[in-house]
Amino acid sequence: MHLIVKTAAAAALGVLAWKAWQRRRATVSTDGLRDAGEITPAHGDPRVPAVEEDVSYEPRVAAHSSPGFGG
Repeated sequence: MHLIVKTAAAAALGVLAWKAWQRRRATVSTDGLRDAGEITPAHGDPRVPAVEEDVSYEPRVAAHSSPGFGG
């Protein structure tokens, strides 16, 4: 019986907290969160200008052992 009372009390606190959060969310101004229209800086490793990828290779024929569909 004690567990049921504790569960009901926790549920009531949860409902009250959720309602308080909803009221606060409705009154918070989002003007400070608007997008300024700026460009996002690059993410990850910067590209090194001295290293260029070689894209002039010839495609090569490669064999595979997959029987394919229905095989």
